[in-house]
Amino acid sequence: MLCTSDLALESYESAEKTRIDGIVVKEDGNITTVDVLDENGAKAISKPVGKYVTLEIESFVNNTDIFDGRLDEFSSVLSSMLPDNISSVLVAALGNVNITADALGPKTRNYVLSTRHILNDFKRIEGFENLFSVSAVSTGVLGETGIETFEIISGIADKIKPSIVIAVDALAASSKERLGTTIQFSSSGISPGSGVGNHRNEISEKTLGIPVIGIGIPTVISTSVLGESSNSDTFVTPREIDKITEQGAKLIGMGINACFQKDISHRDLFALVG
Repeated sequence: MLCTSDLALESYESAEKTRIDGIVVKEDGNITTVDVLDENGAKAISKPVGKYVTLEIESFVNNTDIFDGRLDEFSSVLSSMLPDNISSVLVAALGNVNITADALGPKTRNYVLSTRHILNDFKRIEGFENLFSVSAVSTGVLGETGIETFEIISGIADKIKPSIVIAVDALAASSKERLGTTIQFSSSGISPGSGVGNHRNEISEKTLGIPVIGIGIPTVISTSVLGESSNSDTFVTPREIDKITEQGAKLIGMGINACFQKDISHRDLFALVG
């Protein structure tokens, strides 16, 4: 089976083995963790060494209510990926806002509560004393900016020195059932465009020197895995792609807020960004 996918779980499944040396898979309800422990495991599924957590959710096409418990699930998974004793985060929104299937990152940026610039002022306000330092940036794409996404993020990180980077990007899947129903968290960072064959410089701890968590939702699938074409460079999206990217961005952005701003209720957070 051909696997053209950014999802580690799909890459593992496509290997058609019950066990692969260097990989440990754990399932817990709608959460599956794929730990790629060494180079043998990385080679077997073509994914870097790291931890990949897949959160299965109800399709945004059928359910747009993010206050149904999904924010708590998202926040819990993200919290489990974070290093200890971090004090600030940079959210990097990757993708092209003018292409719906690639707009997940920029749309997520609209729902992230940036607080780095107001920390000192808000410390004196009751209920905001423990506000966490969050910065966010939409990087655009190389064709528009003339600057590699990695160069933008590394330049900003060098200046503001966040404890961690969270990179948000649209992903490619090899199963149409996972389009808009899956969120992947990855400790290995992210390689923009890798799922659609447009490899750019990776954004990871190895390249930035600080921890990087990649978060994404599959929005496209190769026609080759649908049996419609032998050309693996052709990708299609579901007809509900507008709703998937908008609601997916809302869940990711609000999930990031819920994870870091624990003293503020979910609905108050949404009021602040919505």
